Amino acid sequence: MKDYLEEIDKRIQTYDKIRNNEDKLIEQIGVKTKSKNPYLFDKYGKDLSSICERDRRHTMRFLATAMLFNETDKLRHKLLWQSIIMRAFKDENPSNLTYQMMGEVMNEQFNDEEMKLIKPGVQLVQTMLS
Repeated sequence: MKDYLEEIDKRIQTYDKIRNNEDKLIEQIGVKTKSKNPYLFDKYGKDLSSICERDRRHTMRFLATAMLFNETDKLRHKLLWQSIIMRAFKDENPSNLTYQMMGEVMNEQFNDEEMKLIKPGVQLVQTMLS
């Protein structure tokens, strides 16, 4: 609790930075992902980019909230349903690349102190959704 209270101001600032830059972060993740594989979100002859963008946005919000409250266990529970759906639709490859790119974008946009707070959540997302 003491460590959390010492970090609360930085957690709030980092949360605000994620929230205020959400659109930019989501867009950068999409651009990086598509640059690696332009057809990654094409399935059954249909472009599913908008659905994947929605999922990235939800994941980013789950991640930010978990970081703010220092509760990766709650993040794990939130990601569980997403993981089950991803596997049911056999979307492991798009998901793996997407959340790998999320980690890269976060590393580019946040300083070391902010990444110290964000990294456990990013790693959990990458583990559960890969």
